[in-house]
Amino acid sequence: MRNRFARLAGKAVERPVPVVVAAILLALIGAIAALRLQTDAGVDTLVDRGSSTYGQTQQFHRTFGDDPVEVLVRGNLAKLMLTSDIEKMLALEGCLAGNAPGGQVIQGKPAPAGCAELAQLRPAHVVYGPATFLDQFVEQTKSLYSQQQQAAAAQARSEAIAAAARAKRQGYDKQGQRRAAMFAAKQVYDAFQGNLVTLATRYGLTSLPSLNDPQFVSSVVFDSRLTGHVPKARFAYLFPSSRSALISVRLRSDLTEAQRHQAIGLIRQAVTDPQFRLKNGTYVVSGVPTVIDGLAKELSTQIFVLLAAALAVMAITLALVFRPPLRLLPLGIAIGAAGITFGILSLIGGSLTMASIAVLPVLIGLAVDYAIQFQARFAERREEGESPVRAAVQAAAAGGPVIGAAALATAAGFLVLLLSPIPMVRSFGLLLVLGVAVAFALAVTLGLATLSLTGRGGGSLSRLGYSIPRPGGEALARVRARLGEVGRSTLALAIAVPRRVLGVALVLAVGGWIAGTQVGVISDLRQLVPSSLPALHDVDQLERATGVSGEVDVTVNAPDLTDPAVLTWMKDFEGRVLAANGFGGEFPSCREAQTQICPAIALPDLFGATQGTPTRARIREILRLLPTYFSQAVIDVNQQTGGPGHTAVIAFGIKVMPFDQQKRLIDDIRAQIDPPGDANGPPPGVTANVVGLPVLAADANSELDSNRYLLTLAGLAAVAFALLAIYRSVRRALVPLVPIVFATGWASLGLWAVGLPLNPLSATLGALVIAIATEFSVILTSRYYEEREAGHSLGESLRRSYSRTGAAVAASALTAIAGFAVLAVSDVRMLRDFGLVTVLDLAVALAGVMVVLPATLVAVEDGLGSLFSLPERSRPRPARGPRRLVARLSRR
Repeated sequence: MRNRFARLAGKAVERPVPVVVAAILLALIGAIAALRLQTDAGVDTLVDRGSSTYGQTQQFHRTFGDDPVEVLVRGNLAKLMLTSDIEKMLALEGCLAGNAPGGQVIQGKPAPAGCAELAQLRPAHVVYGPATFLDQFVEQTKSLYSQQQQAAAAQARSEAIAAAARAKRQGYDKQGQRRAAMFAAKQVYDAFQGNLVTLATRYGLTSLPSLNDPQFVSSVVFDSRLTGHVPKARFAYLFPSSRSALISVRLRSDLTEAQRHQAIGLIRQAVTDPQFRLKNGTYVVSGVPTVIDGLAKELSTQIFVLLAAALAVMAITLALVFRPPLRLLPLGIAIGAAGITFGILSLIGGSLTMASIAVLPVLIGLAVDYAIQFQARFAERREEGESPVRAAVQAAAAGGPVIGAAALATAAGFLVLLLSPIPMVRSFGLLLVLGVAVAFALAVTLGLATLSLTGRGGGSLSRLGYSIPRPGGEALARVRARLGEVGRSTLALAIAVPRRVLGVALVLAVGGWIAGTQVGVISDLRQLVPSSLPALHDVDQLERATGVSGEVDVTVNAPDLTDPAVLTWMKDFEGRVLAANGFGGEFPSCREAQTQICPAIALPDLFGATQGTPTRARIREILRLLPTYFSQAVIDVNQQTGGPGHTAVIAFGIKVMPFDQQKRLIDDIRAQIDPPGDANGPPPGVTANVVGLPVLAADANSELDSNRYLLTLAGLAAVAFALLAIYRSVRRALVPLVPIVFATGWASLGLWAVGLPLNPLSATLGALVIAIATEFSVILTSRYYEEREAGHSLGESLRRSYSRTGAAVAASALTAIAGFAVLAVSDVRMLRDFGLVTVLDLAVALAGVMVVLPATLVAVEDGLGSLFSLPERSRPRPARGPRRLVARLSRR
């Protein structure tokens, strides 16, 4: 192993300038490629894509359209619907649908720019709006009137011919036959007119209905039993209240992120166009897609702010630790590793999520750590009088296996994140594994090649990096001296009373594990995104006006959706769900505080509120007569026959609520599909599934909360197996894990003490502590065994390890802590809390390796060694390869 790292470093220092130039070019190319990354803030980054519910939701979106962009129309509903404003709303809905040729939606006027682009892009799967609903109602009424008029005329002719024939057989002359024919025809027309009178009386019509007929519109929209123009409850998805109307734009599910962003921008542009300005109302664009789009835009800004802040803070930290010219070399390596890693992410078609942005400070911290560790080894060799070239190769030979083992164990800890049900967390782990590999490779090659270019001659550890600059640094030097005294005292305490130290550490860890069960996970999406996000404010307006802000859908699959038994079950199921969640009574309302769910468009609603269920023939007739505008919302189409397919939809509107509360609501909907009692179950062959992004988010949050302890245990196991594979020694594998195990408990105790909750990203707390603490623990443990093999006593080995490698560990830990602390300036609470949690994690990890690790090493050698008594490998002979390589390079 030593030979491999020595050869790799040897090739780098043989031609240091080309190596440095090549590394810089790779980093620049990676950074340029990374600029092409698209941000992805979709809710599906927080859900389990491998679940059956995810597949069912994707199928639903392909058939019925994606989650809707909601255009809230605020204003007095009576004035909106009973004035000329309704015509402007109709034009706007046509514009958003993208169906008007060239985007021209108002005759005699040029097409608004947004409408023209929407007509070209056609991003909407379907648009449901109050004006289009009424317009279709009018057109369908006229069509039915025309059909009935033609049918009445045909029947009148038929009856007249039959009456004339009967009169002829009865011996009437031609005049009598004509009178009989006219009488029969009149009876048919009288019956037709009677039906029209009944219909007109019911709706208060004096002529054929039209969109600008206030009496007709009022009879359709408003509940005649109530005063104050209160809309009918069954049209709540179009007319949520007497002060609002709702236009829903379901986008196509096959849109790219860029097309979705463009479509939302065009919708916003359209509603602000003067041609659609209302006299009695205003528009607000909202809905889940707008929040996602706004968050994606925020993230694209955050990444540059966070990167700049992290670099500045780390540069300051390194400047305080190192002297020139090497003070910023670890940061340069870290920047190069970040550029290459994110460049690879771009080349493989990845995207930026909240988690991948959080990778930046983690990766930079780890890369700085590797560079500092090699630089510390290099500085030691220079202190001994070696030339820069010899020092670089010897640093690789001595430090490569140790730092490489730590990096491998860290990567194993991060790989455990693949067990998470959250795609964002899984990608977080994979990207960190890639980053660890890149950072280590750069530290061995670029770092050592750069160090080999420093001046020849003897060098000291202080000159090469670890003392505070004296000019103007007296105060900082005093602080560092004080910290050094504390460190030496802590080490002396661990050596003197190791069992007491371990006992106290264990008690605190156990207390932390118990307290950790009381640390909650934030499950309200509104608390995870920036509070200043305009789209979030719009969602609040939407919920205040309508009582709901999201949608849960139930897909019903049946061999024959026109079966009256299927329709009856769907209607009963919808009623049970609504009644169980507060929507009920004589005059139900979505805006009541106790109402958790509201009716949206559903197949049973197309058949009105008539008593009983229509026959199969009547159901098919109604579906055939319905315009596509209505039917495509609730039932799919059989592509072979053009008739009804096998999937219908029952949609419910829901409020924004914490995921745990949302989970209980969704579980209740699922329970109502087949509740106890055979009478309420679905008919044979009928299945129903609850789908939608709210369902996926609630399920994923539940899984996340239940498996975070599994991730911690799996992380420990992964690191243990990795170290066992590397060292083939139980002692060497398990001893470094002792402070790591304790650190997980301490971290939980700290979270509980400060009242800091977890979120979907910081819930990876245990795995993250393990992966990062492994780095510190393995490096210090390996250095201790090196000193012991060199013949030093136990105490002297610990003091030498902590005075040399311990200083480098502290420097890298402080730099990593500074990088993570940068996340605290983020407006995205998920990132901000993640940064604070990780700062705490790093602090306890550092405390663990500084206090618990030496106590563990002493305790193991002082009487607990029998617990780890499997045979060690024989001590390896000093490698000759590196010596020959050093000698050859020193002659150059």
